[in-house]
Amino acid sequence: MTVTKPALTLAVTTIVLAALPVTAWAENALAALDTNGDGVIGRQEAVSAQVESFRRLDENEDGQISLDELEAGQATPESEQPPRDVQRARDKARERWFKNLDRDQSDGISLSEYQSAMTPYFDRLDADSNGVLDGPELKRAIGMDDADR
Repeated sequence: MTVTKPALTLAVTTIVLAALPVTAWAENALAALDTNGDGVIGRQEAVSAQVESFRRLDENEDGQISLDELEAGQATPESEQPPRDVQRARDKARERWFKNLDRDQSDGISLSEYQSAMTPYFDRLDADSNGVLDGPELKRAIGMDDADR
């Protein structure tokens, strides 16, 4: 399966933002997800963030993320609402992403389905294949580099 940059960016943003409070962003992702304080995000830290993200999104704690729960978990603050056409495009992309993750077509994403979709992105983001994600790899993943600072 070929992963496009927009799909990769959506997945990275989902992983990072779903594991963080809404007000946090890429600059804080490394510090927030680096639970052992070694300056990088290791595979186990990423898996732990996936589980935390899943649990946060599964508001009714039924072991499945519904499309409504996913939308609520990714809501944009009213003060930052994009134009309607942009919001419609985002909603459609979210719906396609949801359908792709819901492999058993149960109208809900299980933890297993969620992790099956998210885990391969770690390897894609780990550009130097050293088993960890560092600040520059995270910035590249969301289209930010040192020139953007």
